[in-house]
Amino acid sequence: MHLRNPQTLLAAFLIPLTGLLCPALAQSISKTAEGFDLPVAPPNGEGYYKSRGFRAGGHLGEDWLVTDGSSARSLGKPVHAIGNGLVVLARDIHVAWGNVVVIRHSWIENRQLRFADSLYAHLDRIQVREGQQVSRGQLIGTIGNNHGMYPAHLHFEIHKDLTIGVNHAGGTRDLRSYWLPTEFIMARRHLAGGGRNVPTPAANFLLPSPDHPWTFHRKGRSSKERGKTKGSSHSRAGSPSSHSRSSGTYKVNRYSDPYTKSQ
Repeated sequence: MHLRNPQTLLAAFLIPLTGLLCPALAQSISKTAEGFDLPVAPPNGEGYYKSRGFRAGGHLGEDWLVTDGSSARSLGKPVHAIGNGLVVLARDIHVAWGNVVVIRHSWIENRQLRFADSLYAHLDRIQVREGQQVSRGQLIGTIGNNHGMYPAHLHFEIHKDLTIGVNHAGGTRDLRSYWLPTEFIMARRHLAGGGRNVPTPAANFLLPSPDHPWTFHRKGRSSKERGKTKGSSHSRAGSPSSHSRSSGTYKVNRYSDPYTKSQ
């Protein structure tokens, strides 16, 4: 397949994918994916099982554990990048997330350049850095338990909306903003046009801080509605109502300090 103008194709996707954040985005270069594999025991996840799946409005990803034994046996097992991409987040988010890695992937599908973010949460160790190029199957971390908050497992998501990061309140909490992770991967095991250098939008995520754990809500929703919203991957995770004493908005622009207040 001949990609005639990667910059033109990128521009066509920036508007629907990034919305109002588009003017703030910088670009980096990354390699397109030649296909995707499962994040544990790639390519097919042998020896692991999906203990919990995607549910719109609730659990917005999948939980993976080792098949043989209790969840404790999953602790420290390797986690791999599902495909070529750029690490746009790799740090301890605290709250309900713990150590998180987010990788931005580009791929060519139906002669169009497309983007998605894969998220790997509750990690015991992070073994990549922000801004790093990673390849399909590369070790990026190990399965953890969010500093003892949960039984050990990998929480795994794939985002259509590139502005979500770890802020579930920023998306639609359904398949307009998310992919079904396993289905996405199985439908794209082998892709044409892999390994090409293309301009890729860098991250512009909202993140919590220790002083302001979770302060941002969906635009246009009343405070009463926001108080009923659960904003993270688990039932007690990141509920805005539980942090109502906080105020202010915090932003990461391209790998900057998450605790710097945006103006």
